[in-house]
Amino acid sequence: MDNWNRTLAKEIAKGIVKTGIEGPFDTVVKSTAYDYPSIGCSCWEGNRADELLRAIPGGEEFIGRSYIDIKASGELPMLKELLRSDAGQQAQLDQLSRDCLQYVEVLQQVPTLDDTRCLIYAGMWCPTSTWVVKRFLANRYMHVDLRSLEALYKLFKNYYWIAADVGEMYRAGYANRARITYEYVAGIDLTTPYGVPAYGEAGNGR
Repeated sequence: MDNWNRTLAKEIAKGIVKTGIEGPFDTVVKSTAYDYPSIGCSCWEGNRADELLRAIPGGEEFIGRSYIDIKASGELPMLKELLRSDAGQQAQLDQLSRDCLQYVEVLQQVPTLDDTRCLIYAGMWCPTSTWVVKRFLANRYMHVDLRSLEALYKLFKNYYWIAADVGEMYRAGYANRARITYEYVAGIDLTTPYGVPAYGEAGNGR
């Protein structure tokens, strides 16, 4: 089970990076809620951002500083360069892999969320909030087939913005994220490495 969980975590991390749904490696944006930077390919903030920066040579220069301070000092390009460096990318992949393992362990607590592709799909939403995703699915498993990737896609497309309490202005963005994530997960090859049937060949909307 531990090895399989790590395999699922690897696929979730790969999907987040390849789709860019959270942003590229050199992402540096102001937090939507507070005056601190969200950084990297998973938009880490606060203590998680500091943890990442400590793992990158030269990163400690930016720990504990506000987005406005970094921008006003003209150091945004330096931080971006640090994040997209080889060391910066590796540190992000390492941290994302640890995060994704936690995502898998949390999502496995949701009844009926046991289809490989559906778990990967849900995991790719967890950077928005692992606990919101878990609650969102746990509250709906009796009414929605969580073993159907198409059903999961429609659920996130139509309702996740409400569960995340982000307001109407994010509705279209979340719908776009739902589509990009669905197209990616439906198209990945899980047959060759893991023996999982190609999407659409396992019945039940899988």
